[in-house]
Amino acid sequence: MSRSTLSRFSFLTAGLVLAFSVASCGAKAGAAAGDDISVSGGPTGVKQDAGNTDVGPGAGEVGAACATDADCKSVACDGGLCAALCASNADCTNGTQCITDNAARAFCHKPTYSNGMGLACYMGAACPANLSCFGDDGSPRAVCTHSCNSALDCPSSMECMLNPDDATGQSSICRPRRFCSACVNDDQCGDGQVCSDMGMGVRFCTKLCDPGSFECPRYADCTEVEGRNVCTHRLGTCIGDGTLCQPCADDLCSTSDFQCLTFRQSGESFCTNTCTASADCGTGYKCTLVDATTKRCIPTTNHCVGKLTEMYKKGDIFEDYAMLGRVDTNGDGKLSDEEPKLIHLSDFADKQVIGITISAGWCVPCQDETMTFATTMKKYGDKAIIVQILIENATEGSGKIDLDYSLTWIKQFSPAGVSGIDPNGTPDLWNVPGSIPLNILIDGSTRKILEKENGATADGWNTLFAKYVK
Repeated sequence: MSRSTLSRFSFLTAGLVLAFSVASCGAKAGAAAGDDISVSGGPTGVKQDAGNTDVGPGAGEVGAACATDADCKSVACDGGLCAALCASNADCTNGTQCITDNAARAFCHKPTYSNGMGLACYMGAACPANLSCFGDDGSPRAVCTHSCNSALDCPSSMECMLNPDDATGQSSICRPRRFCSACVNDDQCGDGQVCSDMGMGVRFCTKLCDPGSFECPRYADCTEVEGRNVCTHRLGTCIGDGTLCQPCADDLCSTSDFQCLTFRQSGESFCTNTCTASADCGTGYKCTLVDATTKRCIPTTNHCVGKLTEMYKKGDIFEDYAMLGRVDTNGDGKLSDEEPKLIHLSDFADKQVIGITISAGWCVPCQDETMTFATTMKKYGDKAIIVQILIENATEGSGKIDLDYSLTWIKQFSPAGVSGIDPNGTPDLWNVPGSIPLNILIDGSTRKILEKENGATADGWNTLFAKYVK
């Protein structure tokens, strides 16, 4: 089976390393933020089937060819086929699902996707026949999928999107719906998400939240919509008018000269156009190299949405972060003999505190701090745990990290507790870029941030653990 990896382009500007995910222009709606994927079974709420064996519908019946709604009997015309309108999968029968290609109407259709769509495929896990693995082998977001022409080729919890690994921008694949994916109902948004109006009459996948807590993407706020608190984009919509600095999702920008870029440090996606010099961009923008050959207009503030300077701070609620890594399961203080696995912070809810350390292979202070972990875990391991996240290998600026290097790190510097990797750059959203190691102490059961410190200390986690462990 083939494996594709979402391209990420890095450049150095104003002393900061900023990275972008780049998508070509097209005509389909898209997704912007991360979510977790189930490691067993099919996508949430999706009934997998072996195909349609019906003889065929009569004229005007569900499944019959049509040009307009008038061609259908008591149903509507969608994509050239008569289909019943629906609000959720519960409204559909006979193996059909509630599917839409846009945010206006949803219909009951017989999907044509293959079994196994949406299954996790990280750490070399094979996908079923006819499916490929989309995503990094070291990322819990990697899923089995296939190419598509429309939403009918995808489960309801996935959408047909341009393939970011296709340089021609001509092919599409089924991808899990994420924050800011267009939707009609909650079924389409998968576990932990809901479908909500963000304030401008168009519905997008989002998540429930508590006002005042750090649970939303950094370009969103927790506000009450339709009687429930949800994360809403600060600009009022996930998809703007396609012009410079307007919010976008993958491929929705105004012309072929524009692309949808995503700031790695903020997660914010915005439209930007090509340039040769900053004079081409106008006031407030700079012409910046975003890959080996392409320059684009980037805001001088490095963000389009206001208030993006705020990072995780003391008192915020930390997400139930997921990564791949190794856990000391037998209590021998060694990680080198452990097999890698999927790890969530909630796995350690029985601990009084969790010490999260963001490190990189090239970071000498990170190396020194890591070698203190074993002593700390011997003293506090029954009530606390250290969770180390490696974000880059021994080459600074490479943007690469994998489980093979993680094992090399473990053998060389002997971390204790938990050590894993994040090839997606997620910790960039928690920290001032380039300032590592970053240590975040959270309550084990509530994940509330108790302390946040940049830079290594001589005794590692000992002082903070002594302050909070009872």
